Amino acid sequence: MSDGDYTEADFIGQQIVWGAGYMSPGGAAEVAALVAGLDIEGRDVLDVGCGLGGPSVDLVANHGAGRVTGIDTQAAQIACARALADRRNVADRVAFERVDPGSLRFADATFDVVFSMGALMQIAGKPALFAELFRVLRPGGAFTANDLLRPDDGPLPTGLAEFVETAGLIYHWASLEATRDALEGAGFTNIAIDDRGAWYRDQLRGDIARLEAGPTGVRLRAAFGDDGRDAWIDLWRRLAALVAAGDLCPVQLRAISPDRRTAVRRFPGTSG
Repeated sequence: MSDGDYTEADFIGQQIVWGAGYMSPGGAAEVAALVAGLDIEGRDVLDVGCGLGGPSVDLVANHGAGRVTGIDTQAAQIACARALADRRNVADRVAFERVDPGSLRFADATFDVVFSMGALMQIAGKPALFAELFRVLRPGGAFTANDLLRPDDGPLPTGLAEFVETAGLIYHWASLEATRDALEGAGFTNIAIDDRGAWYRDQLRGDIARLEAGPTGVRLRAAFGDDGRDAWIDLWRRLAALVAAGDLCPVQLRAISPDRRTAVRRFPGTSG
């Protein structure tokens, strides 16, 4: 579901820092935060931008999801995700599919929950994306995700443009207003966009500290050498500075697909 391919080096480094199957800050603890208060026991879940499969596997193994379907655009990620599900003995309840950007193959009202962690900022066309996610959600279903948003739709600040060039990936950061408008336009209600800036900064500070001293830094140095480890640390510091400056806004998104047949179910953490 994203533009630009991650490399094998990205896979290795991200998992050293965040854990097997994870490609973004927080690891398993962030999965728990994103589904807190949602009843996903036995539910059908779509994981958008599933990456290496860590969140999808965790949703089944530790949060009781009935079945999770993870989708992403990169075949190498899907292969790694399938291998992880096999190792964790949950392949009968977790499926991974490579998809092309655009419309999803799933029928209307297929899933109870749509989940996404660390992926939305790399997906273009938010109005079309949210319309598709709304379409595949069952009435009363929940959407929960984290994202990095911009405060406005103006030109990229210099530091953010330099970060994009250094990171080597393509980003499609939307503004706070545009994200809310796209969710509302798709039909979602009870939309909540909660500031996670303090949490995100704490995560990055902890990651940097573990890379500078401790077993995580030793493992990263063994994989990439001193220069490689330092490059990872520099990237994290740049990202932390962008968040501190307000050029990027870490958020949690929560919304529901209204159930017109009964009273709308209100999930904790949403506001109508």
